[in-house]
Amino acid sequence: MAIVGNLPKALGLTTRKVVAIQAAITGTGAIITPLTNIDPGSAQVTVQDAAITVPTDVASVSSVTDAPGTVNVVVVELEAAANAIETAARQVGLLCTGN
Repeated sequence: MAIVGNLPKALGLTTRKVVAIQAAITGTGAIITPLTNIDPGSAQVTVQDAAITVPTDVASVSSVTDAPGTVNVVVVELEAAANAIETAARQVGLLCTGN
């Protein structure tokens, strides 16, 4: 479930919203937001897996598509010799703005 909040209107822009979502991603995957358009550069992701005490995985935005606002994510395992794509499901948090 996404948490959505309205932001103050910027000059010349429609109503802005901020969205926070958590989703399980295995390697690569997409997180679909309730936004129609995601502001450029606003999508931020992080691994939030409570089972891991020392960060051993990082998440990165690989691309963003609009209508609906979808953020494509890749999770990389830092412990692997070649920093391989993670093969286990990890909880990923997404924070982005848009309309």
